[in-house]
This record gives sequence, structure tokens and C-alpha cells, in this order.
Amino acid sequence: MPKSLLPYALAPLFALSLPALRADTPPQAAEAPPALSYTDATALKQQLAETQDKLPTALHSYSLLDDQNSKLKDQEAKESAELSVLRPQAPVAAQAQALRERVRQLQDQVAELAAENARLKTRLALLAPLPGTAPRAGAVSSR
Repeated sequence: MPKSLLPYALAPLFALSLPALRADTPPQAAEAPPALSYTDATALKQQLAETQDKLPTALHSYSLLDDQNSKLKDQEAKESAELSVLRPQAPVAAQAQALRERVRQLQDQVAELAAENARLKTRLALLAPLPGTAPRAGAVSSR
């Protein structure tokens, strides 16, 4: 348990058990403390015993919170490392999306060119002389 956090964890217990800690005005240095009667001393001893009974519970609660805090810090460190790995990949994903779009455009263009090629072949077939017939007067032979 870090020593710097111990006073903060124990402060509520002391504040409840010692009314002098909750007082708004500081005690006067020149005045002597009043003498305690037997009943006051007994009440203070009872209060001390109750506070000492609460102390292990408070320390256990603090250790549980400290363990949870450590686990959360470890988880944050792991997620931070994962994020540092994933951040450089974000531009790659954007580039991949742009490349997919370009591939789709090229595929569309290939389909258009294939359709135009089929139309031109059909047109050429209709314009060419039938096999076994004489070529036309203005036609150019491709052989």
C-alpha cells in the first residue's frame, strides 16, 4: 500500500472517532486540556476500541480498491499499446477503401469495353462478305 495514500484512506475513520478533528476552530495553545473524568475516559476507550475494530475492514477495503486500481492501470496500458498498433493501420484501411473503389471502376470499364468489342465484332460480321461469295467492290480484305 503506498504510504502517500494511507492518510486519505484512514482520514474518515479518524474524523468519525475523534470529534476534535472535525472542529472548525483550532485548539488554543495557551489553554490546558480539561481533565477527563472516569466516564469520559471510558467513553474514549470504547470509541477507540470501535475504531480499532473498523480499522481492519477499512484496510481490507483499501487493499481491494488498490488491487482494482492496479488491474485497471494494467488494462489501460494494454489497450494503449493496442491502440498504438491500430492507429497506423487506419490510413491503410482508408487506402484500401480507395483501392476497392478504383478496382470497381476498372471492372465497370472492362465490362463496357467488352460490350463495345462484342458490338464491333457483330457489326464487322454483318459487313463482311459471306464465305464463298465474292468480296464487294469497296471492301478491304483482312487476309
